[in-house]
Amino acid sequence: MADIFTPWKIKDLSIPNRLVRSATWEGLADDDGVPSHELINALADLAEGGVGLIITGYAYISPEGRGLPKQTGAHIDALVGPLTRISDAVHKSGGLVAMQIVHAGGQTKADWIGQQPIGPSAMLNPAFGEEVAEMSLMQIEDTIEAFALAAARVRAAGFDAVELHGAHGYLINQFLSPLTNQRTDDYGGSPANRARFAYEVLAATRQAVGPTYPVFIKLNSYDAVEGGLTLEESLPVAQGLAQRGMNAIEVSGGTPAAGKLSPSRVVKQAEEEGYFLANAAAIKKAVSCPVICVGGWRSKSQVEKALDQVDAVAMSRPFIRQPDLAKRWQAGEEKATCISCNQCFKVGMQQGLGCGQELKKQEKAQG
Repeated sequence: MADIFTPWKIKDLSIPNRLVRSATWEGLADDDGVPSHELINALADLAEGGVGLIITGYAYISPEGRGLPKQTGAHIDALVGPLTRISDAVHKSGGLVAMQIVHAGGQTKADWIGQQPIGPSAMLNPAFGEEVAEMSLMQIEDTIEAFALAAARVRAAGFDAVELHGAHGYLINQFLSPLTNQRTDDYGGSPANRARFAYEVLAATRQAVGPTYPVFIKLNSYDAVEGGLTLEESLPVAQGLAQRGMNAIEVSGGTPAAGKLSPSRVVKQAEEEGYFLANAAAIKKAVSCPVICVGGWRSKSQVEKALDQVDAVAMSRPFIRQPDLAKRWQAGEEKATCISCNQCFKVGMQQGLGCGQELKKQEKAQG
């Protein structure tokens, strides 16, 4: 059984323990994508709490790629200064921080981005109910360049690594999925062509940040929707990314369109934890780079067992309720207090990152 509190590496970045804060939309930026002091403090709290690697909530790479209101931006050079305040605060608190970057593709609303959403193919997005326009080849090229430029800004802002968002129905995932990619040109029509966009984003990003800077990806192992990406299709994509220099893969799954079929679930028993572990273990066997597994981790003992199959585990909701969970586990506590109620998402939409259960406690205490 592996020890949670042993170092490991992504590229040349040495990470002190196997606990990763998985990217979480915080809703704590202004309308221009500038991070607030509340966001900076929240990420610094995670560093002080002992998380090995913090991944920020997804930052949009271009205005039409914004996924939600109050989302952090990495789309213009003017944001390098404000983003530096995040990395500085985390580093001063003793932590490491990566920024996740994203293009939402068709998974957004016209009212939020001021234009019709774009994606691999023209379709009605099932989760957002928006008509999506098919991207032209020029738009594809521009978007690949936007990923690279955003990654360069992340590095310039002092972040320790950059993560590409290739999961949960966003643009890279949309290109990979046969459900959302119905193109017949070189970016669609076959699994190899559907993976081309992801490969070209990686290549452009690598050129922008240099050979030694850590670049990794959050990758859907399957979409959990009929006609979507399957594990059998994601395995060669993971292999292709690793062969092209991807430094680590965070394995996830599901999209908003999955609805009740979503693999994400309430975790009440220890055996319900790690619902992507089998897929992550399969990908780990297929690649040479480190693999991180997200998905319902709540207890120290289950995480330790998982580390026999993957390099690290990532969590989101437990760290919202207990930013110091890593230190608690190191001191001997066994379980997170997160009850998987998902109220944190409702809180986030209303006022930014927060735990619904802790807010209830505060309201009760205040009478």
